[in-house]
Formats: sequence, structure tokens, C-alpha cells
Amino acid sequence: DNDVCTTDSCDPIEGCVNDFNTEPCDDGDACTQSTNCSNGACTGLAVVCDDGNPCTDDACESPDGCTFTANTNACDDGNACTESDACTGGACIGSSVNCDDGNLCTTDACDVATGCIATNNNLPCDDGDACSLGDTCSEGVCGSGSELLCDDGNVCTDDACVEGACVFTPNSEGCDDGNTVG
Repeated sequence: DNDVCTTDSCDPIEGCVNDFNTEPCDDGDACTQSTNCSNGACTGLAVVCDDGNPCTDDACESPDGCTFTANTNACDDGNACTESDACTGGACIGSSVNCDDGNLCTTDACDVATGCIATNNNLPCDDGDACSLGDTCSEGVCGSGSELLCDDGNVCTDDACVEGACVFTPNSEGCDDGNTVG
């Protein structure tokens, strides 16, 4: 009967006999594997099409077999220095994370495993007080440097620093002019 899933014979009483067999066969379908005859038909197990890539839609289509079509799904590229990861052209791509914490007293970086890292530094900075000089970062904050000294050596003035400038205001305190007469 030209059926590979039957074993053909001739019985003197019944005539042609086509008994089902379990022989290997080819069903012509690229989406099945391990095909064998069963109950007169060539059957097999479905081919599992999985390329392990979350950015492809995996399918099996006869007669070609497995197909892997790029998608635009959300994904995780495993890089803590990227965000908004999405599939593009079959690859998971993210945009760079901005690790700038806005603090001059930290050096900002990114580690692909842990993400943003802010490390304290000792850079020069400005504490906002114009009457301090040589301000530097310490433990992540800007620390005041030395105070701008305003001293005109005159006891008849009150000396002060105002907005970064020395101001000498006359006072009415008693003083000694060093003259012993009079």
C-alpha cells in the first residue's frame, strides 16, 4: 500500500494484510522530531524552538522549521548602569543611567553589577560664606576653610568681614593714645 507505517503481507485466506508498525519515518514536517509510526500514522514530538533570547518571538512553521522574529518587548540587559531596557533588533538595549547626585563633594560612577556609586572626595568647594577661604570637601559635604582675617590694628575700629570684604567701623570705646601728659 506504499505506506511506511504498515508492514505489508499476503494472507492466503484474507489476501493483502497491512499491519501497523512502529518504524522510524519522515512526516515531512520540520516542526516535529523523533518521528515514528504509531497506529498507521507517522507522528513525532513537537520541536521546541527556544533560542533563549527574550527579544525574539520563537515559533515553528512548516516546512521551514524554527523562526526567531525580533520583538520590542521590555527586557533586562543585566546592566545596573542602564534603564528603560527594551528589545531592539533582537537585542536588549538600555539607556545610560545618570548617576550625577548634584553633590560636588562626591565623585559619581556606575558599577554594572550594583549601579550608581557616590564616593566622597576632597575637592575644593565653596561653602557659600564669602568670609571663609580655602573651603574643601570632607565626608561628602563642603567644609569651611580658614576665616578671612580683618584686622587694621586700630583699637578705635570694630573689624569685621561682610560678604567677603573687610569693614572697619569706628567705635567709641576708651583707648590709650600713649601720651602720658594731659
